[in-house]
Amino acid sequence: MKILIFSASTGGGHKRAAAAVESKIKSISPQTEVRTVDAMKAIGRTYDKTICNGYHFMATKVPHFYGECYKITDRKTLMYKAVMRSNTIMAKKLLKTIADFNPDIVIICHPFITTMVSKLRELGKIDVKAISIITDYAAHRTYIVPHIDAYVLASPKMAAKLTDEYGVDKSLIHPLGIPIFDRFTEPFDKAEICRREGLDPNLPTVLLMAGSFGVTAVYDFYKELAERGRDMQFIIITGKNQHLYDTLEKLIKKTGTRNNTKLLYFVDNVEDYMHISDIIVTKPGGLTVTESLACGLPLAIYSAFPGQEYDNAEYLIDNGAAFMLDKKSGARDIIDLLNNPENLNRMKMRSRKLFIPNSAENIFNLAKEICAQDNQNTEDPQ
Repeated sequence: MKILIFSASTGGGHKRAAAAVESKIKSISPQTEVRTVDAMKAIGRTYDKTICNGYHFMATKVPHFYGECYKITDRKTLMYKAVMRSNTIMAKKLLKTIADFNPDIVIICHPFITTMVSKLRELGKIDVKAISIITDYAAHRTYIVPHIDAYVLASPKMAAKLTDEYGVDKSLIHPLGIPIFDRFTEPFDKAEICRREGLDPNLPTVLLMAGSFGVTAVYDFYKELAERGRDMQFIIITGKNQHLYDTLEKLIKKTGTRNNTKLLYFVDNVEDYMHISDIIVTKPGGLTVTESLACGLPLAIYSAFPGQEYDNAEYLIDNGAAFMLDKKSGARDIIDLLNNPENLNRMKMRSRKLFIPNSAENIFNLAKEICAQDNQNTEDPQ
């Protein structure tokens, strides 16, 4: 069996989901040939930069405009039709990538690529089965196209919108969750991780995933949080934001909070910090949300740009696994929650309850079922 996974670089979530599926398949089925390809890059450098840079600019510089576009394209408007048309025009540029690997099935982690694969099947250019993974906690019309054999949803609650608003057949809907790496669900030793990282396992711990925030906003928020929470400890991961890292390093030195703050740049073991923390301050991207839920980690949402992040935040808040931080009272709200073990534990339990385990493995099983059915239909036309 050969499986081609299409990812995209419009945010890190699509790539992490694709990588998690590939990793799981390789670990449980070495005989299966699996390859992950960044579809945007395969189409061409100009297209990749246009889409990825355009997405980043709109989401960070003009978020309200992005949010309006997001809402408009969730309806059958002229803008929606234009977006879908532009994607189908680029579809043939994926033909070589698909033909070179000749997969039995493709697993797609981005709506634009889902549209392209659908168009190629419609034109008879490819004869390959297709699964589309929706990597957020709300559906969007741009994912919904014909000639897709299955839609994988982050939550069962999303199914109603697919059937009622988009007319998707129930048999195509599979709420298997968003795939993440096993290391977020594997057993861990909190005391050992804290010893290795120079942290106190007995102190309330706040994890700040700060890479996507504005430097000034994070600076002010952490300063107030550290001043109010002297009996707590903080882990700050800035990602590849050198300016933010340098700014926070100076603040920590100036305020004398080095003893209860661990400042980190880019890390590849974020699961360790999630496991030992009591709450995470973050933006609600689909993969970060899922990884946090897997660790039973309530989310304090610092900001959510209009669109899929806002939808993710709304889903979490409605289910008691997160709350929005007010810029004026956010630090106090976090400290109040950490000082109330009953409320904190309730949020942790709700977080774990929302998590759907074994997503990557179940997606692989779904792919095998779809291919097996196709083979059976080919052998027995009746």
